[in-house]
Amino acid sequence: MSTTSNPRMPLYSIEAEMSVLGSMILSTRAAEQLVTTLTEDEFYRPAHRLIFRAIRQLVSNHKEIDLVTLRAELVERGNLADVGGIDFLIEIAEYVPSAANAMDYAGIVRDRATLRRLEESAAKIIEIVHNPDEGNASDKVDSAERVIFEVGKRQLGNYFTSVASLSKEFFVDVDTIVETGKPMQGLFSGFYDLDRLTTGFYPGDFVIVGARPAMGKTSLVLDFAANVARGLGRQDGKKGTVAIFSLEMSGIQLVRRMVSMISGISMGALKSEKGLSLDDYQRLADGCETLHELPIFIDDGSDITPLEMRGKLRRLKAEHGLDLVIIDYLQLMRGSRRTENRVQEISEIARSCKSMAKELGCPVVALSQLSRAVENRDDKRPQLSDIRESGSIEAEADLVALLYRDSYYKAKEEHRPEVENYEEVQEAEIIIAKHRNGPTGKVILGFQPAFARYRNPVRTGGYRSSED
Repeated sequence: MSTTSNPRMPLYSIEAEMSVLGSMILSTRAAEQLVTTLTEDEFYRPAHRLIFRAIRQLVSNHKEIDLVTLRAELVERGNLADVGGIDFLIEIAEYVPSAANAMDYAGIVRDRATLRRLEESAAKIIEIVHNPDEGNASDKVDSAERVIFEVGKRQLGNYFTSVASLSKEFFVDVDTIVETGKPMQGLFSGFYDLDRLTTGFYPGDFVIVGARPAMGKTSLVLDFAANVARGLGRQDGKKGTVAIFSLEMSGIQLVRRMVSMISGISMGALKSEKGLSLDDYQRLADGCETLHELPIFIDDGSDITPLEMRGKLRRLKAEHGLDLVIIDYLQLMRGSRRTENRVQEISEIARSCKSMAKELGCPVVALSQLSRAVENRDDKRPQLSDIRESGSIEAEADLVALLYRDSYYKAKEEHRPEVENYEEVQEAEIIIAKHRNGPTGKVILGFQPAFARYRNPVRTGGYRSSED
């Protein structure tokens, strides 16, 4: 039995690099495109890096590019002899088959550079695996994922950004505001008064929604998820991708809730001896069809660490994009390191969630249970100090929203079921107790316990859905 070994593919293409540089010499337009497409580090041969750097300077100075101007630039830099002199520049200019294919040549150069970075990353991962100072297996998996993730982002070594470039980027937003007449806003929840107070959830925001059990906090964030996925969360109306980590409820339980919210058919109807009417059946079918079209992804694993969560989200973002992350709920998460001190463990989880929001560039909304201290007060409206293990959670959060429904406590005092009829709409208070980048305050929403969904108030009385 004979075996054949595949020869290793070279991790560079001298021909492609020469064709890129030749295209830039022959076409100023090609040069202007390629200096924004490639970086000098993506060239394998040092001489090619020097030539690319000189051409990039010519483009920056708004000069025409040809053999004469390029030679002059290299002479001024003292690099003409290093690249092989004028003879090598002529060879490059004559080598390129056609400047029209410049972007194709650049693609080859970029791909080979990515493979070189991947090879370097593989060596780093091997080092991480065998380094006892890198922590446990979970820590090493996270470090390895971060190394690979950086290859895709093409940001090797680019850890600092100048204030000059950031201020320029900021003023692009200012110009957009002036041109469109629309203020800077984040990802909308679909509830008008809440969005007006918060101006939306911004990329990198870590948002806490706190409430006592059975107050309706899961229903509130499911409304957020559905509204973002429908396209109500973005000014351009495009559907947003939402990831939900449900540590308490199964995925099918969440789907039942969302179908009920969308269709307006209580899940109690499925358990009724009367059965479903044809109208109920059709509305449920329409609700399922609507939900089927929404880019919402659910992970219902009951035991997950921030490191595992971050890895799953990286893959989801790479495959489908990512606009919003929801965690239900924070205190059910497990820290990367087991410790008897639960406060320290929650502190690590909260820091990891904030870091995750920043890395992924999207808001992370986490639910949080409130302590029983609420039940011992005459006024049961929640406060920041009611968040269990509140110190670290409050410190890391950019925005804290606390949920309160007076009707819930009245029903408990009167020893009666909270849901009396399907038409009942109760008043719910959303208390913005902390807002790092804006005002605090309170907004009123309508809550329908029968369908576990929220509604916008109407100024003339009553409530309506987010879509109306």
